[in-house]
Amino acid sequence: MASAPRTPASPRAPRSPRPARPARPAVAAPRRRPVPLLLVLVAFVAIGALLGWMGREANNGAFRGSWEFSRLGGPWLVGAFVAGALAGWRRRTGGLVLGVVGGAVAIALGSLAYYGISIWWEHVPDPRRAAKLGVGWAAAGVVIGGALGLVGALWTTAAGGRARDLLRGAGLGTLGGLLMGESIALLWVWDQEPLRAMAALEGLAGAAVVAVGALGRSWRFILAAVALAAITASVAPVATTMVRDALRTIGWAGA
Repeated sequence: MASAPRTPASPRAPRSPRPARPARPAVAAPRRRPVPLLLVLVAFVAIGALLGWMGREANNGAFRGSWEFSRLGGPWLVGAFVAGALAGWRRRTGGLVLGVVGGAVAIALGSLAYYGISIWWEHVPDPRRAAKLGVGWAAAGVVIGGALGLVGALWTTAAGGRARDLLRGAGLGTLGGLLMGESIALLWVWDQEPLRAMAALEGLAGAAVVAVGALGRSWRFILAAVALAAITASVAPVATTMVRDALRTIGWAGA
């Protein structure tokens, strides 16, 4: 049976346009959360205990140059700064307040641990004097540590808006300036070469903190860091000498 002849295909009818898909609502990126408060508080205590233990071990000659290292205040300043930085990380104004608390706890607790270890584990011959020095350094540590904790919190704060780079640069520059300033103060009074070498290393570390921390940063950050480092390095030698002289009135005989 013959098949029907093929006819030319009729033109296709134009397709109706597909309805546009509704635009998906923009989803905001999840806000990064700060470190939980409980962990921050535990870190404060851990930093304080570590400072006290480190101080005693260095004082007892744990490594070459450790006794000279134990004469420095720089490690304690850095410890309080780290506590404040942890408190201020991804937090706003509340982080600054928490940073003050963290720095104060770190140095005060570290001072009590330092002298407490000497009383209960090392059995120093004059425990009453050691206890008095521990309380004295802890009291000074509340002020000094609180200031360094605030500086550390500034370095990591989420507050400040457009001025945030200025705040962060000021925090880093202040730490570097304090290390350089204490170095200058110690070089004034130390005459033994090993001690002077350690003080000089502390000053170089302070300069490195500012230089390395400013790499790749905005001009606002760099300006604030350099300015605060210069100001703090000029004031810190006098402040360091005053604190040490005040503690000598209660029997401290440190270098």
